[in-house]
Amino acid sequence: MRPLDGVRVLDFTRVLSGPHATRMLCDLGADVIKVEQPTGDLTRFSSPRVNSNSTYFIQQNVGKRNISLDLTKPEAVDLITRLIDKCDVLIENFRPGVMQRLGLDQQTLRAKNARLVYASITGYGNTGPWVDRRAFAPVINAEMGMTKRQGDARNGKYANDPFSHADVYTAIECASAILAALFQRERTGEGQYIDLSMAQTLLYVNEHAHDDLWDQPVSPDAIRSFRPEDYAVLTTRDGITSVVSGHPAERGTFDFFVAAMQQPQLLDDPRFKTVSLRIANLDELMQLIKDWAATVSTVDELEQRLAENKLAMGQLRSVAEVAKTEWAKQRNAFVEVDDRGNSTVKLPNSPWRFSGSDTSTRGTIKYRGEDNAEVFGELLELSADQIKDLHHREILVQRLSNNK
Repeated sequence: MRPLDGVRVLDFTRVLSGPHATRMLCDLGADVIKVEQPTGDLTRFSSPRVNSNSTYFIQQNVGKRNISLDLTKPEAVDLITRLIDKCDVLIENFRPGVMQRLGLDQQTLRAKNARLVYASITGYGNTGPWVDRRAFAPVINAEMGMTKRQGDARNGKYANDPFSHADVYTAIECASAILAALFQRERTGEGQYIDLSMAQTLLYVNEHAHDDLWDQPVSPDAIRSFRPEDYAVLTTRDGITSVVSGHPAERGTFDFFVAAMQQPQLLDDPRFKTVSLRIANLDELMQLIKDWAATVSTVDELEQRLAENKLAMGQLRSVAEVAKTEWAKQRNAFVEVDDRGNSTVKLPNSPWRFSGSDTSTRGTIKYRGEDNAEVFGELLELSADQIKDLHHREILVQRLSNNK
């Protein structure tokens, strides 16, 4: 049994912020029904591709059922409205106002099903002066301080991060909010509306926001907000690069480095006597640490030397390299899912290990509209002839494999 067995989710989301949230709910056991417009989710057209599916789309949508309707037609909107009575959660990440124009806004649908948890993800929220601005993760990353912080840490070399932090963090916060609303519904019998902005999420998860907001003096013998951008990146004689957690100038951490290096004379070096002096001479201190690491024979020896002195480190690895480790195999960190042909696609597995539930990634990827007949037959009891007619009139639509 999975924790969310019996929960049904109607998923109107595209690309990443919503699809990752609903993949979480799917892995936890919910019956997630993805609703796609005839144009399809943008990520369907990404590469790599296998059997007419992009691997990007597979990663975020595996295990979900899929229906596709032309929501510009009143009959399609009516079908969705009828489905609402059979659903516990609706999640959407359209621009503000789209669901209202379709007649599928939270007021309308929650008036029909008071138990419905309706979650809306937008760039800047459904209220406020920025409500109509277009927003994608790179835009939010820039607007909310992340891109600047990253560039400042690289001496003013500003560039967009390859990871869509605003999307993925918002997905996690959205799934958490939905679970909280479902829990509250168990006590009140009522669902509710969740208005979640990517912008506010990125502020919420920014562990350095407190530092940017601080406008009072700070002791020169303190490391502000740990400054992880200054942590040591070291390469051992075997050519393997690692990152060490801990600021070399910080109280205590400096002593740990000195002990690992077995260079006690550095404790009395006038350049490094205080935190403020170590910060002022950080380049020199870092070079000493790098030069020492280059004399260490192997990365395993480096980890042992550091661990003996309370320092943690991790090797610089690609995801493909992680997948080959014994750790990944024993933790079942990756999963092979059906590629809708004669092979499989490897994906990261869900991260949770419940003592009494299966929460691993499950199911297959579906083509657009592939489950029209199953969903509308099962939940609305439409006959095969009725479903055939809806397809004929292009109210329901499908696009199956073209073997590309």
